Amino acid sequence: MDLKLTCVLVVLAFCSSLTIAQRKTTITGDLTKDKDLTRVDLGISHQRGKWGFDGSAFGTSRGHRGGSLGISHKRKNFEFGGSVFGDNRGNRGAKVGFKWKFGKRSTAWNGEHFEVRVIVNHCDFDVYDINEDSVITVEEIYALFPQRTDAHRLFKALDSTSVDGKVTIDEFKMMAPQVIKKCGYNKYTY
Repeated sequence: MDLKLTCVLVVLAFCSSLTIAQRKTTITGDLTKDKDLTRVDLGISHQRGKWGFDGSAFGTSRGHRGGSLGISHKRKNFEFGGSVFGDNRGNRGAKVGFKWKFGKRSTAWNGEHFEVRVIVNHCDFDVYDINEDSVITVEEIYALFPQRTDAHRLFKALDSTSVDGKVTIDEFKMMAPQVIKKCGYNKYTY
């Protein structure tokens, strides 16, 4: 295993041992072996008060490695956060975002407040393919799900047939019924 990847894994393990007693930390790890590829994924997510921290790292037996770090902060009606990701193949990026929830217009407002939910078919490929290029990337999954560790695990499960960093519609048709709950009878089941 590469020395840099080993160092990242040791740091993640050390950080997790320091915070695990607080019970607000989630640690994930996965070892995937295919006939010619081995992949190690580690993730840690921690909530401390109004702050959230998460990180993930991966490495393969072919030398592909990378990871991501994220931070978020929640206040009463405002949330902001950011993340950075990269790998040794030159893929790099950063995201910053915020949410503002509008509530009462004034202290005299006594009207109704509504909770609005958007319902989508979670078994539909097009929901995940944000840029409509006929493949799903890990960045598109990260854009949909705030918990990066879980998002990465979902992407990895969908990409498990080719492990090439993108999910085609054929891979999605095959893997979605197996890894996404209640997708057993969707429009891709023949």
